[in-house]
Amino acid sequence: MSVAACCLSLLVAFSVAAEATGTPRFVGGGGSDTAQRRRARRGVKRRAAVRAKEGRVAEGTWGGAHLRMNVSSDSAALEFDCAHGEITAPFVLNGEGRFDLPGMYTREGPGPIRMGREPSARPARYAGRVEGARMTLSVRLEGSDKPLGDYILTRGDEGRIVKCR
Repeated sequence: MSVAACCLSLLVAFSVAAEATGTPRFVGGGGSDTAQRRRARRGVKRRAAVRAKEGRVAEGTWGGAHLRMNVSSDSAALEFDCAHGEITAPFVLNGEGRFDLPGMYTREGPGPIRMGREPSARPARYAGRVEGARMTLSVRLEGSDKPLGDYILTRGDEGRIVKCR
């Protein structure tokens, strides 16, 4: 028996066995059964990856240049070079890994602070995106179109902060 005849007889045998057991077959154009199965598995993996991003940001320390953020279950505390802030809501992500959360931002000045002139906290928005262990973050005061700063943070990194003196 030739190799081609042997392969053909095996294909027929597997097709008959698949039909007898009720194993679903892919039909239609677009390539072989194997290629169609691969495409179907990739689609499931992509949908699972998107679903995995939904939810909350991992608790713990996130840091980068000029910023350290400690995320807890219902808020986050931020420490900047010359300021500090707080996210006053649970750190929830949408299906694309994005967030836009309310909070407060307080400037700190260099040198001592005058008595009775404590820095005041201002409402702010903290927006960005999380992809794995990497976060991009933009800080903007409420009512302003211009961000105070854009940061890239890494989960588990303590950050590099130079406090104002």
